[in-house]
Amino acid sequence: MSWAGKKSIKAHFKSLFLREQALSSSTSKERIRSILDKWVEEKGYRLPHRSVSEAAASIGLASSTLYRYFKADGTDFRSWRTRLRLEDAKKLLLEEPETPVSLIGRRVGILDRSNFSRSFKEYTGLTPEAWRKRHL
Repeated sequence: MSWAGKKSIKAHFKSLFLREQALSSSTSKERIRSILDKWVEEKGYRLPHRSVSEAAASIGLASSTLYRYFKADGTDFRSWRTRLRLEDAKKLLLEEPETPVSLIGRRVGILDRSNFSRSFKEYTGLTPEAWRKRHL
């Protein structure tokens, strides 16, 4: 077999290998997305984990896997989880107008009232109390 023929076969196998890797990577992404969707559906983001490692363990994934998954999306797990918590808080603030804001924060997994208010204001531009008044 000529050198050109060997090079062609080598290129063909490399191409197959790269396709296999891409397929396996997308399947992995789909699997992670499915796990995260189920976690969101079960409101797992409400658990007051202090670290990404604790959250990853509760989901059943390695923290490095979670890190890579979100990095590929251009975000990070903590920001994504905080956004979920704050969207949930917005719903609860409207659905339960008599519930104290501090309790709403704890229910969505943000235990410290000042952290909850600060995060909420950064996200919506208003404090939880002001946001509730404006939207009721």
